[in-house]
Amino acid sequence: MAALKETNGEAITLAPIKWRVAEFVIGGVDGTPLAMQNRPISVINNLSRKDNGLPTIKYPSSDARRFIDSIHWISDNKPDTLDDNKTDEELMEEFNHLVQSGEAKFGIPIEAFKESIVKGAYRNEIFKSMVVARGALFIFGEYAEIEYQDVKMEKIPTINKNAKGAMVISVYSKFTNWKTRIKIKYNSNIMSATELANIINAAGASVGILARRPELSFGKYGAYEVLEVHDSGTK
Repeated sequence: MAALKETNGEAITLAPIKWRVAEFVIGGVDGTPLAMQNRPISVINNLSRKDNGLPTIKYPSSDARRFIDSIHWISDNKPDTLDDNKTDEELMEEFNHLVQSGEAKFGIPIEAFKESIVKGAYRNEIFKSMVVARGALFIFGEYAEIEYQDVKMEKIPTINKNAKGAMVISVYSKFTNWKTRIKIKYNSNIMSATELANIINAAGASVGILARRPELSFGKYGAYEVLEVHDSGTK
């Protein structure tokens, strides 16, 4: 027990937080696919003197290049979408080889899972505030590697609010039969591993993860649920 002295000289005893660690296997609800639209900005190393020293920015110029760039890569073998000497066909051939050989590794940012779970816990009135929810759990790592059956390009007509409502084609990567694992340290004073699993399920259904997730008006992908729980004990 830890003691804290108050100004009147009386001591109050604070109960220590009992942290436990559990691993959760997570996948799409009823086979719901996972969509990514990472949209990273590819920056050329040379600085542009015309932009006050800011990096020159170049965006992928085709659907194939936008598709490859839409994915969160965790392996360092991503095809170079800024190489103008490569055709779209060559890039897709390289991409397909990496996927089929298992050399390409993709993941979901851990911060996206944390935000989703925290939002879900708050919106479903499990915690009184998002601040309290954030402090109740910690997810290890930077990315959660995904397993999947297939990944394909999907092109969806969308309205660009920044272009006066013009219709544009958005390029996504769609993963089918996906699952991943996240390792969470949680405050067992206020919840059990089973209760945390229920919180994750509530977040997965109401908020979801990544592009076109349920909380968005056009969301139909990214709903997730807990498939397995492995509680590894007190940490």
